[in-house]
Amino acid sequence: MNDFKQIITSMLFGEVSTQELLDKAFEIKLKEFGDVISYSPKVFIPLTTLCRDKCSYCTFVKSPKEGGVYLNHDDVMAISKVGEESGCFEALFTLGDKPELKWKEAANQLNELGFNSTHDYLVSSMKSVLENTTLFPHANPGLMTKFEIQELKEYSPSGGLMIESFSKKIYDKGKAHYKTTTKFVDLRLETLNNAEEEKYPVTTGLLLGITESKEELVDDIYKIIELTKTNTAIQEIILQNFRAKVNTQMKNSPEITNDLFLRVVATVRIHSAKHVSIQVPPNLSTDLNKFLKSGINDLGGISPVTLDWVNPDHLWPNLNKLSEDVEATEQKLIKRLPVYPSHIKKDWLNDKIFEKANNIIDTNGYPKI
Repeated sequence: MNDFKQIITSMLFGEVSTQELLDKAFEIKLKEFGDVISYSPKVFIPLTTLCRDKCSYCTFVKSPKEGGVYLNHDDVMAISKVGEESGCFEALFTLGDKPELKWKEAANQLNELGFNSTHDYLVSSMKSVLENTTLFPHANPGLMTKFEIQELKEYSPSGGLMIESFSKKIYDKGKAHYKTTTKFVDLRLETLNNAEEEKYPVTTGLLLGITESKEELVDDIYKIIELTKTNTAIQEIILQNFRAKVNTQMKNSPEITNDLFLRVVATVRIHSAKHVSIQVPPNLSTDLNKFLKSGINDLGGISPVTLDWVNPDHLWPNLNKLSEDVEATEQKLIKRLPVYPSHIKKDWLNDKIFEKANNIIDTNGYPKI
């Protein structure tokens, strides 16, 4: 084990108190991001629930027999218009990774919509949303080639791809990514590298709790921290706690404890590249208030109108109550775009998206309204 891994091991499992770690992380957060915690007001657009993978914890994906479908164009625009009317800035496209490569039914549905691939349909949908609403598209389409990123970048300021874990053990039988074809970490790192080469801001992160050993957790934290220092496209790290869901293979799997989760957040904040935002999902925490002074500066997307389609049994927090809780820590809850201020620059965004963003942001890079 190298020296840095030993430091991480000590921070996660050593004798330094959790509060001491949190205090240090919060000090860094205040220095780098000030006294604000941001969130992105968004609408979920589940473009398709079909996927060529089926992870052991997932309830979003459905096979054709289970009702997996694509939204049509009218549905996409109807959801977007509701989001626009509700003051959202982000249209979050959630979808499976190229389901037409596995399911004939998916290919047939795409043909009926007038497209040959999920990617082409996503690009077209993003174009419609960008050009006909005030929203900014952001998508999590899975693995992306350089060419695909070039096309997505035309109509979206940012995208996302979770690493989830660097461990190879989660591909074993009965584990989280058994029989998946797109979740191999080398393929995911290749996509993140493609994003950097194409200068496409991306969000990535870990799903904490899908591994089983201390060594795997330490390795995940070590590698995600190193990734923030080497890949300049990364604008945000999501530290998402696994929540067991009924009707999944991992329904009885243990969830990470709050104390260890807090130590993870603090460790990542202390050692990651300073400009990188750190997020915990606000609807998955058993006690979100514990995390408001942990080193995070963001609470991710929160929708006033749509469910969290990936975690539908976990409701969004009430924004008025959340704002009060944040203010109780002498911080302020503010809105942001799906692209962070760190990447609202001409070398990261095309001209039309850069202009659209600049028309609504203040000098700090956050929306004026």
